[in-house]
Amino acid sequence: MITKRQQQILNLIISFYTQTHKAVGSKALMSSIKASSATIRNDMKQLEDLGFIQKEHTSSGRVPSVVGYKYFVENFLKPGKLNNNDVYQVMKQFDGEFYKLEVLYQQAAQILSDLTGFSGFVLNVSLKNQVLSKFDVVQLDSHSAMAVMILDTGLVKTVQFTLPRSMTLEDLTTFKYIADERLVGKKILDIHYSLLTEIPQVVQKYFVVTGAVLQLFEHIFSDLFKENLVSAGRQNLLEYSDDVVSLYKMLMDDEAIIHEIRDMVSDEEMRSVKFDAALTENHQISKNITLMTQQFVVPYRGLGTLALMGPVDLNYQKVVSTMDLVAKILTMKLSDYYRYLDGNHYEVV
Repeated sequence: MITKRQQQILNLIISFYTQTHKAVGSKALMSSIKASSATIRNDMKQLEDLGFIQKEHTSSGRVPSVVGYKYFVENFLKPGKLNNNDVYQVMKQFDGEFYKLEVLYQQAAQILSDLTGFSGFVLNVSLKNQVLSKFDVVQLDSHSAMAVMILDTGLVKTVQFTLPRSMTLEDLTTFKYIADERLVGKKILDIHYSLLTEIPQVVQKYFVVTGAVLQLFEHIFSDLFKENLVSAGRQNLLEYSDDVVSLYKMLMDDEAIIHEIRDMVSDEEMRSVKFDAALTENHQISKNITLMTQQFVVPYRGLGTLALMGPVDLNYQKVVSTMDLVAKILTMKLSDYYRYLDGNHYEVV
């Protein structure tokens, strides 16, 4: 589509602009491009006609367009080496032992936000691949109890509830037995299907009054079907939009962000980028936001996802390198975490 020299010019313009945020002229490129100023200007004109670069009103130079960024990301972007200070900062902030998955993921999101200045997010393994590995009921008093659900990823969910009037403590034991027999060991999405089809039939065999029991099943297990979005630095993006109110509403909509991240992630690509991110039809924000994702390995469980939201004119090379490093170290820390988890230790919170 473009010549090798034009590719080099585009890459340099993007590199210079992301470092200085100033328009780039032909003279600034002459030391790196073996061609005359006139030849470089002609190539820049062709890149402009193709929509890869554009004029900035206050300067005679050119700046990258969204199309140019997209072409660069799709054709040339690969993780590179970070400077020693950035590597040190990542290692330092991941230093120590992590005994809760949520704390480890929160640290990863915070590191992404701190090192880039943008908004960092972390998603666990997709719900369709997570399994309920243990279910328990802890009696608190004669009228209340707490359900403890442990997923194979190490995530612990607790739900406190009041015992329905129609249920006795013996009924609660039966309730736990049904959950152990019919739900433990299943993937979360299969549990959702079982609650709609299998569980009502089973409950009828053990209980005369079934309504309260089925409501309790729904109350306890409904929390399993909600993904948790770990984030840091959401407010950092507000300065990059002319419509702060719309952007703020979008940033506070976890469901929309989760949906967009899941929609971008694929089994074929570990990394993906979306430009002009307007996350749903209800969130038409200004067209200068980019969403980037990077998958990381959750040992023996699947793939989690790092995500970063920032302006279109961010330094893609540095951001991708940072996300790649965080993903690798996060996988190492997860390996340590699961060695701890395999010792059957868990904390109820």
